[in-house]
Amino acid sequence: MSHALIGRWGKNLAIRFPSDIAKAAGFSEGERVEIVSSQDAVLIRKLPPKLTAESLFVGKPPEEWRALYHLAYDWGPDRGRERVEE
Repeated sequence: MSHALIGRWGKNLAIRFPSDIAKAAGFSEGERVEIVSSQDAVLIRKLPPKLTAESLFVGKPPEEWRALYHLAYDWGPDRGRERVEE
């Protein structure tokens, strides 16, 4: 069983996880968590990584993504200011 002290981090209270607890829970620095509390218990759950447009399209250049999805929907020919040069 591990123990920890509650300290102050600016205006907030903070708990530093002992390394064995952090390792067992799979926590790493900068990870997002959800905290749920009741009268006598606190539950900390890992949250999935926050998705961004950049993270969704990592791994392929824009040309490959366009080639993959070029038939996904036909909007018709480009007109006016919406014209895209490739």
